[in-house]
Amino acid sequence: MQFDEESGSFVTYVKELHGMSTYGKTELDALENTAEMLRGYMQSMEANGKKIALSAAKLRILKQLVGIR
Repeated sequence: MQFDEESGSFVTYVKELHGMSTYGKTELDALENTAEMLRGYMQSMEANGKKIALSAAKLRILKQLVGIR
């Protein structure tokens, strides 16, 4: 996570997933937005039969972290 002076917001990057990023006015907002983005990405990929480029162990942990069962 980085603070972007120009926009006055906190920016997160997920380099393991194509450098996806999002932001929030506070650190908590940025983390919540990141979790929402990851949930949407993973659910969309799975619904479309696409493979997520993470090991099974990392994917399982990530799903737990963002609240996907």
